[in-house]
Amino acid sequence: MSVREAFREVFPGVMVAMFLAAADQTILATALPTIASHLGGFEYLSWVVVAYLVAATIAAPLYGHLGDRFGRRRMLMVALAIFTIASIGCAAAPTLLTLVVARAVQGAGGGGLMTLAQALIGEHVPPRERGRFQGYFAGVFALASTSGPILGAYLTEHVSWRSVFAINLPLGVLAGVLAQRIPDIVAPHDEGYRPDVVGALLFCAATLGFLFALSSAGHALAFDSWGLYALIAAVVIAFAGLYRWEQRAAQPVIPVALLRRPEILRADVVVACFAATLFATVLYLPLYLQAGRGLAIGVSGTLLLPITLSMVTGATVTGRLVTRTGKVTIFPIVGLALATCALVALAAIVTFAPTSALLCMTALTGFGLGMVMPALQVAVQAAAGRHALGSAIGSMSLSRSIGGAIGVAIIGAIVFVSVGRRDGGAATLLARLVEQGPEVLGQLAAADRSALARELDRTFRSVFLSIAVMAGLGAFVATTVPKPRL
Repeated sequence: MSVREAFREVFPGVMVAMFLAAADQTILATALPTIASHLGGFEYLSWVVVAYLVAATIAAPLYGHLGDRFGRRRMLMVALAIFTIASIGCAAAPTLLTLVVARAVQGAGGGGLMTLAQALIGEHVPPRERGRFQGYFAGVFALASTSGPILGAYLTEHVSWRSVFAINLPLGVLAGVLAQRIPDIVAPHDEGYRPDVVGALLFCAATLGFLFALSSAGHALAFDSWGLYALIAAVVIAFAGLYRWEQRAAQPVIPVALLRRPEILRADVVVACFAATLFATVLYLPLYLQAGRGLAIGVSGTLLLPITLSMVTGATVTGRLVTRTGKVTIFPIVGLALATCALVALAAIVTFAPTSALLCMTALTGFGLGMVMPALQVAVQAAAGRHALGSAIGSMSLSRSIGGAIGVAIIGAIVFVSVGRRDGGAATLLARLVEQGPEVLGQLAAADRSALARELDRTFRSVFLSIAVMAGLGAFVATTVPKPRL
């Protein structure tokens, strides 16, 4: 298939599917307080997000595994059907528990959208030309991830919080219609398939326990509780058992043989660092702009546009350069190094610089991050070969999800522990601000607002430095990724 044919027949369907998966992870950010006011159960509200994340993280490598054996277009249609039907369930949910269950089912479909979209491009596009498409993908991912809160705010304010889920119905149908145009390539592994049930169960248990520990440490489970220690021990045992089992499995869910290869394992580590940097920045920058700078929710969401547009630009430029030059590994190194420098500068100026200067640094961060994924996707696909595209890309999706969860958990701990250690009153105010929105600031005395702003300035200096460490670690590991042959 020529590049032009691939762009016309393959890209539209997988682009809409990827947009659905990426936007759904962030579109709820501004709708959650409204959902809590309608359905109650605020203390369990985070599970509306966590349930989707856990299910999607678990499902991603499973879809890659099944797509390699039963056909990637076929599995994409299955994932779209599950995602779209579950979205209807989310929109109609009468209780918070029902919504959480529907979100888990939705994540079981959403986990396959991004993995299979990437694999379908690898299936139909020659390795040298994939960089251009990966640049487009990275742009779609960045645009969807950071425009999600803006779209969610608009729908929640002007329509209903249920429309945040209902909008997936027409988009899912559109993605399904476009996906039907993708040429169907018969998978070579349909016969003699033996499902790796034990591996799948071990993987689900280990990943669920790991993500629950990350999301619950310091909240549902105290840092010094025996319950948390027991959960961590169980997760370690489950991952060890998974590794041993998958070494012996004839058709393993987790491609242990692939992960032994440095070009794939090290690329996955870089992806985890990239995701930790991106999600920590996107999630906590609006919090700082609201609490530290006193900006409204809508304004703080709009001010994510610099990092969005710069990521799109960086991804597009990188994709074209990969196609033109054939070089791959240099771009993640340069991109993460640029992001590291920008974040260090952001930490240095955060206490005194105008908001416009902060946004310039976030734009540089975004441009650097945009250079990472297009090149790494090409490198991993070239290393895996056509027969294992889905499994290799599934490992990258897993790395992105886990990296994002780790980054958000670490930065969240830094924010609340740092503020609480210095000023218990400031910690209480910050918790109210997160739960009730920036209107809390209008209820404070001028002295309290000023004290909170100063405390947040000091705290977010540590936050941006910590995020810079994550990006710097990714840049270092990127220097060790072997160069692929395109």
